Amino acid sequence: MADLILIQLSPKQRERLEHLADASRLRTALYPAPKPRPVRRRSRQYPGGRPTWRAPRPRRRYIR
Repeated sequence: MADLILIQLSPKQRERLEHLADASRLRTALYPAPKPRPVRRRSRQYPGGRPTWRAPRPRRRYIR
């Protein structure tokens, strides 16, 4: 395990650090992390998942 280095902070620096820590905790409480996207299924044809582009419309057969 590495040796810990004690850092001397001035009172002003310490107050600023505490303020930033409080702001970070508040932000975490108010805005939770978004849920991750669902995992895409893999296949041999599309190893990275299905493409996002849509298939063209099927052609209508011409009836005489």
